[in-house]
Amino acid sequence: MQEGFTIFSLLKRAITIASDKEIVDPFSNVRQTYRETYERVIGISNSMLSIGITKGSVIGVADYNTLKFVELLFASSLIGAIIYPINVRLPYEQLLHTINHARVEWIFTAKDFAPLFKNFNKDRIISLDSPDTKITYDDLVNKRSVKEPDVNVKGSDPYSILFTSGTTGLPKAVIYTNEKTVHGALGMVHQLSLYNSPAPLKSDDVILGLIPFYHLWSWGSLFHATYLGAKYVTSGKFEPMKILEIIEKERISWLNAVPTMIFMLLSVAKQGQLKGLKALVGGSPISSNLAKMLKENGVSFASIYGGTDMLAISITIFPNNNIQNPEEYARLYTHPLPFVELKIIKPDGEEAKKGEVGELWIKTPWLPGEYLNDPENTRSSYVNDWFRTGDVAMITESNELRILDREKDLIKSGGEWIIPSIIESLISEVSGVDMVAVIGRKNEKWGERPVAIVKGKGQNLREDIINHLKDSVDKGLLPKWWIPDEIIVMEDLPLTSTGKVNKRVLRDRIK
Repeated sequence: MQEGFTIFSLLKRAITIASDKEIVDPFSNVRQTYRETYERVIGISNSMLSIGITKGSVIGVADYNTLKFVELLFASSLIGAIIYPINVRLPYEQLLHTINHARVEWIFTAKDFAPLFKNFNKDRIISLDSPDTKITYDDLVNKRSVKEPDVNVKGSDPYSILFTSGTTGLPKAVIYTNEKTVHGALGMVHQLSLYNSPAPLKSDDVILGLIPFYHLWSWGSLFHATYLGAKYVTSGKFEPMKILEIIEKERISWLNAVPTMIFMLLSVAKQGQLKGLKALVGGSPISSNLAKMLKENGVSFASIYGGTDMLAISITIFPNNNIQNPEEYARLYTHPLPFVELKIIKPDGEEAKKGEVGELWIKTPWLPGEYLNDPENTRSSYVNDWFRTGDVAMITESNELRILDREKDLIKSGGEWIIPSIIESLISEVSGVDMVAVIGRKNEKWGERPVAIVKGKGQNLREDIINHLKDSVDKGLLPKWWIPDEIIVMEDLPLTSTGKVNKRVLRDRIK
């Protein structure tokens, strides 16, 4: 029996308003209606109970975005199991840490990731797509089981464990209840559907979740689809050419992605191939160059800001019709979701006024409130009802939120702060620049000085970047002393498991 807001209740809503709408899995070439999905989830849930996966059991899932993953996201909620979408891109030692820290009891894995769990109890591994384990996923599909299991699951019961990406140490864990997960997802839907968003989300959209399920359940895109009764398409393994085929074949109208994914899609797409597409983009700053590429390709987009330990916090909306440059506005500014409170705290501990810079603190109904079994990080980050994001930001006179940088990424030179994201934004405007990261390098005289690492092409790329930054100084867009001491061009930049530039690795490389 389900009480209150649960993830499974979203699937039940879908069968009441859109039972014949499809969930499509191009990866395995399967199409399934919401009604069929509901019936399969019931059978799978009863089978999970029969093998000992019960309320409170922790299950890990290692897979691409597939229909089977979709079913497990609902089945776990139905029986009160706690699902951990395993971030398979974590370094191996960090991945093992997350398995142990979460106290995972069962693992569902695709064959591509099975070698990661060679030391796990083999009797507790369930293969999603091969016959190599004692129990397979197909064994759990019980089509004769048509009655919802008699398990009392409340909205306040734990639903899912998530881990941060581990860019500054070991990944930290948070637990979200069913109701916090639902509230966070619906906050996004309401922001995108009820307000003037540049990437509006409606029930007649066809939604493609490019963000992996291990990253905030693909930013909740599956839950948005079931709440709206919209057609949902899983992405499988991210390969740009295959994704373009899916977009055309399934007539995708809305997707979510990090900037690196968007850039890769635009790089292989034909002119006009993505025209009319709507995109929710976040995870790292959107460069001016990428915003121009999106406009040229007819793709409208909104920015999203959030994180594993706070879910979605803000998404771009247009507060009026007088936005002079919509793409530039959408890449720079977001607006708080309903029921989100913000404040900016200056280094002296005082709350900042509008237009002043400081650390962003947030309060929401869906905050987890603590890191799992980690009192030290909990004390430093969760203060009463507020969460310290560690991001440097400002709230404008018009109440827009602008994220400037991670506090840990600021460069202190001569006792003054340099904000790398502002330099990165200007460098990204230079023709030939694909990706850029600005980091601090130790300097005997100044303490730290900025260095720019660029992925791009062009015979005079370094010179073009320096000239553009000097022009920006002349226009008052950049202090002269913020110009990087060196421009380093690399063939590629290292990325984190969530598609952001890994500045920690870059710092090690240029020491």
